[in-house]
Amino acid sequence: MRKTLASEAVVKGIGLHTGVPVTMTFKPAENGITFLRTDLPNAKPILAHADNVGSTLRGTNLINNTAEVWTVEHALSALHALGITDVAVEMDGPEPPVTDGASDVFADALAKAGVKELGSEQPALNIKQKITYSCGDISYTAEPADKLTFTFLFLHKHPLVARQEYTLEFTPENYLKEISRARTFGFEEELAFLKAHGLAKGGNLENAVIVGKDKFVNELRYPDELVRHKILDLVGDLSLTGRKLPPLKITCTRGGHKHNVIFAKILLANSEDK
Repeated sequence: MRKTLASEAVVKGIGLHTGVPVTMTFKPAENGITFLRTDLPNAKPILAHADNVGSTLRGTNLINNTAEVWTVEHALSALHALGITDVAVEMDGPEPPVTDGASDVFADALAKAGVKELGSEQPALNIKQKITYSCGDISYTAEPADKLTFTFLFLHKHPLVARQEYTLEFTPENYLKEISRARTFGFEEELAFLKAHGLAKGGNLENAVIVGKDKFVNELRYPDELVRHKILDLVGDLSLTGRKLPPLKITCTRGGHKHNVIFAKILLANSEDK
């Protein structure tokens, strides 16, 4: 069934890239997941859908002809994990609060607000055969299975995180325990570049894992926290299909926001709707 909130939820903080303070209010609704910039007088709600992704520079950004919202993937990931299909999100700034760099703060606030069922079912993706997508050394597959699982293979030239692989059997309980606390991450040598280009202004050791030259600058929450965060992002980005994910075996190697969104569109295009 479609689900919304029983009451409002509020999360406050600063944006990861903009560093701008923002209050994010989640309100009960019945028209999908929408984002409204209340700081812009003529802004209209932006539907959280793959067709409305304006860019994927260091995050998934949604746009319409009146406004843009940045890095919505962590909030979307928490909403999807809790089965919330309909909510009106109001923001008085361009980017959600980074919180602790993960999705657990959003999930906690949403859970406390309560979830209620609406009077209709959410349409599901109807995937009947194996779907594949690749671009260079990046690859994705989705195939029918008896349960929904995500497997991600993270590969990087940095010796500390050269290879991390994780498989999540997707249930709300597993997500909250194994994925929701995995923080976004960055490499120490990239920080100056990011800040010089107006990004990561709100990033710090409280909300991101920083990978140094020969050690992690801050303490990890999981030994393989980076690949778990990649799954967190993937869940959020694939929710942009606007459909329920059925039992599928979803695998990804080296993926990121740009290709997550492309794969979401491919899944929609291959859904055998009756």
